[in-house]
Amino acid sequence: MKTDEINNLIINSFHENNNSHAFLLSTNNIESCLKDALFIIKSINCKNDGCNDCSICKSIDDLTNPDLIIEKPDGKEIKTDQILNIIKSFSTKPFISKYSSYIICEADKMNASSANKLLKFLEEPEGDIIGFFITDKVGGILPTIKSRCELYNYKYGSNSILDLLEINENEYSECFNEALKLTGLLNDSPKYLLMAESKNISQKERTEIDLLFKLIKKFYVLKYENIQLCLYNDLEYVNSILESISTNDLSIIVKRIKILDNIINDLNFNVNKELIINKFFVLWE
Repeated sequence: MKTDEINNLIINSFHENNNSHAFLLSTNNIESCLKDALFIIKSINCKNDGCNDCSICKSIDDLTNPDLIIEKPDGKEIKTDQILNIIKSFSTKPFISKYSSYIICEADKMNASSANKLLKFLEEPEGDIIGFFITDKVGGILPTIKSRCELYNYKYGSNSILDLLEINENEYSECFNEALKLTGLLNDSPKYLLMAESKNISQKERTEIDLLFKLIKKFYVLKYENIQLCLYNDLEYVNSILESISTNDLSIIVKRIKILDNIINDLNFNVNKELIINKFFVLWE
């Protein structure tokens, strides 16, 4: 679904009084998605469907609207005080708008405390308070928060396989097919076959090994996102990646992503690459 189609779908849900109070927007471009969220907020608060000329529209455009709060990471994370600011600010009715609206950019960067504060806020939603959570790492959002939101996928620009995997053409040529083959091997192969494969991988340069494991991790993240949000069902070039992972069990997928994370981290610090690779195949389930 195109971004303008999603915008219209959300806006129409407000016109029909069938709207959610919280929206999780998964995206590949935080700033572009923020603009779309502001467009939606204008459209549901303006009497003329986002005319861009009235006082409400202008106050949203110049970010002076008292019923709008935008929070972004303070340093590396979104802190508890930022969530408390939203809760405190919206303890009364909206001043000039129909809805009090808040946007949390890079919502995956909420720390444990701020995420739990937000969760309590979401558990007892007010009809005139609307939240938008924007993230390019939807797997970093607490499942309990995710379950209380309507989920939409905002993709901007080219949707090529290179964009999706965040690699260049040389890296794709060098490693994609091998990563796909190894991912398939990791499904149900007996341990002795995996250990034999570890010898082949150990002969590679450390940079090649690092890219190989990063790609496999990305495959698993795509699988996780697709199970949760059905993000890639319409993208034929992703089919081979999704089909290379046989399990749909989210707990197994999350565990494997953590194993891959640890191995990638070890590769950056441990000089013994053979030991790291053997460890990977021993831990893998």
